[in-house]
Amino acid sequence: MKFSIIFLSTLLISSEAFAASKGTGTIVDLIYPAINFILLFGPLALILRKPVKAMFDKNAEDVTALFGLAEEKSKEAQIRLDEYNKKMDNLESEKNKILKEADQNANVFSKEHAAETDGLIDSLHADAKTRIESEKIQMGRNLNSGLLDEVISRVKSKVSSDKTMQDKATNKLVSQI
Repeated sequence: MKFSIIFLSTLLISSEAFAASKGTGTIVDLIYPAINFILLFGPLALILRKPVKAMFDKNAEDVTALFGLAEEKSKEAQIRLDEYNKKMDNLESEKNKILKEADQNANVFSKEHAAETDGLIDSLHADAKTRIESEKIQMGRNLNSGLLDEVISRVKSKVSSDKTMQDKATNKLVSQI
């Protein structure tokens, strides 16, 4: 409807322009071009009206869906921004809390390590004391055994070198039996 009003007003203005310039044309001269125009663009408008309307409707739906998706994404982004802001607000307290826990863990570890080291040192002292006592006893036995072997070997050599001592030892042994 608007198109036809614009078209007719354009024809009227152009006829007035021809009349003002003392032209020979009248509005009647434009009837044939107008008929040609209507014959050319009328069927085209009828044929293309539905596909163009469908295209514009589809574009409108796509734009509406896009705005809905953008709004949804905007809400999600706002929620995430709020969460990040809360985390950032709590960041300093979280950092202090973690540092405090780390200090406590370090103190506990230090105390446990010191206690474990003291226990290990005490255990090593006890083991060393036991080992020294054991080696002392073993050395005494070895010394006594070596001394006894030395005395026996000297007595044997003395008895075997002296004939009178051999006779005495033999008599003594025989008398005890």
